[in-house]
Amino acid sequence: MRWLFLLLLLVNIGYVTWELNREHPQEALSPALPDGVERIALLSELETDPGQKPAARSPAAEQLSQDTAAVPATGDAAVQQRGLAGSSQLPSETNATATATRDVGVEDSEALVDKEFAAAVDAAETAPVVDLCYTLGPFSEMTTLRRVTRAIKDHVVEASFRSKEEQEQTMFRVYVRPVGSKQEAKALIKELVSKNIRDYFIISDGPNKNGISLGYFSSKDRAYRHADRVRQLGFDATAEPVFRSYTIYWLDYRIRSDSEIPQQIIDDYLEDSAQRLSRDCG
Repeated sequence: MRWLFLLLLLVNIGYVTWELNREHPQEALSPALPDGVERIALLSELETDPGQKPAARSPAAEQLSQDTAAVPATGDAAVQQRGLAGSSQLPSETNATATATRDVGVEDSEALVDKEFAAAVDAAETAPVVDLCYTLGPFSEMTTLRRVTRAIKDHVVEASFRSKEEQEQTMFRVYVRPVGSKQEAKALIKELVSKNIRDYFIISDGPNKNGISLGYFSSKDRAYRHADRVRQLGFDATAEPVFRSYTIYWLDYRIRSDSEIPQQIIDDYLEDSAQRLSRDCG
């Protein structure tokens, strides 16, 4: 009887042990952990009981989570964080910001243009009035110069004129170089006539006094051919250009910077070759 009782007791103990191992296999198989070390819970263990509270995290894990949350997100992480936090509001906020920026840019540009225009107007209104000096000319006739002076007198501060002697080549002259006296010049004329030279006269003044002029030519080639022919006849003939002296006039005037001479005056009196030149008022 005693052995039967012991046998039943062993069977019951074995059955209880088997039941315990069947319900908590991982706990039965897991070795004992040291003090202060928590067991890692598997995902399958967490999902088996929806109502089960999450396991408490260790102090070290809690501190690491707080440190990570305290570091500000930068770069791609910041973009991802904003996208996860409120992706549905980002496009509207971006469009609103772009519209506001565009409106501010247009207003600033218009304000800048208005400011520059106002500054230009103020500068024009406050610009000091100074004297400007010019020269008109040249005029070939004194009478024309006097008419222009009278026409501009009400528009200028002062006016004056100046003249200059000029020379221009007009034609070529052929002549026989001077001889000692007028009597010698007359005797030379007789010799020219005997050689069939009909166009002549005695030069009475100037550096070629008592020379014999043989005519004026507009063509340089004709003048020098005639001089060659006379030399071949035995006379000391030559050809040279003839210059005409004439006077040109310039009108100097001073005018205020806020005034001007009417264009009609310029058109009426200024000759084709005339021009207006800036000059120093000093």
